[in-house]
Amino acid sequence: MRFVNHMLDTQTAKGQSLFQAAKNLNIPEWIIDMRHDTAHGNKLPQIELLREACLLSLEWLKNYYWDKHKEYIGDYIVGQVAMQRNERENKIEALINFCVSLSICSHPGCNVRTIADVPDATLRESLVNDAKEIIGDSFDYSNLKTITIKNLHHFLTPTVKKILYHDSACTYVNKILLSENSLFLSLELYVLLDKYNYQLKKQLNKAFVQCFEMLLQFLHTYDLLQDFLIELIKRVQSNEMCDKRRKLAALWVSVILKALGKVQLFQEQVMKKASKESTSRSKDLKSLFYHWFPNERNCHLLLDLNKPVPKDLTNINFIQPIISTYNEYLTCFIKDLLTLVRPQLPQPVIKKLCELAKAISSPKKIKTTSKIYTVDDLDLNGDTLKDESVIVIDDNPKDVVTTLITESEPKCVNKQKHGVFYLASHEHAWATCPIGLLPWQQAPAEQMDVDIN
Repeated sequence: MRFVNHMLDTQTAKGQSLFQAAKNLNIPEWIIDMRHDTAHGNKLPQIELLREACLLSLEWLKNYYWDKHKEYIGDYIVGQVAMQRNERENKIEALINFCVSLSICSHPGCNVRTIADVPDATLRESLVNDAKEIIGDSFDYSNLKTITIKNLHHFLTPTVKKILYHDSACTYVNKILLSENSLFLSLELYVLLDKYNYQLKKQLNKAFVQCFEMLLQFLHTYDLLQDFLIELIKRVQSNEMCDKRRKLAALWVSVILKALGKVQLFQEQVMKKASKESTSRSKDLKSLFYHWFPNERNCHLLLDLNKPVPKDLTNINFIQPIISTYNEYLTCFIKDLLTLVRPQLPQPVIKKLCELAKAISSPKKIKTTSKIYTVDDLDLNGDTLKDESVIVIDDNPKDVVTTLITESEPKCVNKQKHGVFYLASHEHAWATCPIGLLPWQQAPAEQMDVDIN
């Protein structure tokens, strides 16, 4: 009854009968008869006929209605999703830009209390526009002297969850913060605030870190910090950025990991002293932190002490690919990363891993009593070695190996000899060899007698 009434409504409105309308729309007459019997008869038609009529009606709807409009409906939905995606990304971009602006304005050296105190007109206008988009009409923007930076931060909190409530929010946030034009990895801003450390030989100074302290606290509070940290490490490992930006990214990783380490130590201390400390005292976590760790009052960055450290960063299996991927800036943060691992790694293990990373990244600078042979040790004009000493494998004096030429030389090694060395053959993919193995020494995992893990 509903099928006939709805689908033939436009035709009957023109003055046609149901039978005429059904004929025009290729609907069998017996469907109309059944509709009459259902509406006006004393008995309903048999269930088998009703089912047959329903199947025929659904088939007609598919062929003459849904298939006909499917393409247009599909285009509309795809366009709507694309529009929603762009709108969402624009909203997150405005949010992150707003957070960066608030973070810079919150810097103690800026002396900015209200929006009217922002000296740069462009930044002031951007701050107002982003505030309107994110917060809305909660303030009277005609008088900027009444809008404080603290109030903006306070009103920001309720709207954040709505904007970030999406699976791809992390992707958008990282894309915006680590873009080419981002202030976070801006060398210009860095030099402006720390011109004496232009070569990035030291850790980031407090003035530069404080520009983004509120931003990093925001990422930590809303569980975005771990994904951001992993993307930052990928930038360190990538060769697409210039060396100074990679070094800047590596130093940022160190700052963030150190801050997470402080949170971890504090929370472990709370667990130990929970029965000894009064509940009223533990409410002011920041005061309690400085009470327990007075030397950290001048720390560069302090994150949310209520939020636990992301579990992945405490898992040795998770960080293993990071510390085993060679890059010259791994030494900047490897110790901070290893310190987070729980259960804690022995200090000798952390020390040896750090020394290994340092030896790989800068072999000429490492101080050791042992001899590490390099290409500089080759006497290319003769068959002698400049320094025919021994290689100390470990600190244990028993583990000393004298470098000798064995009688069974590998067939695949080039026969051109310099002292104890042979020139490397081009027949092998040397870059894919693990440290300590030659190409012909590699064996399938199932044939190895060692524990791969």
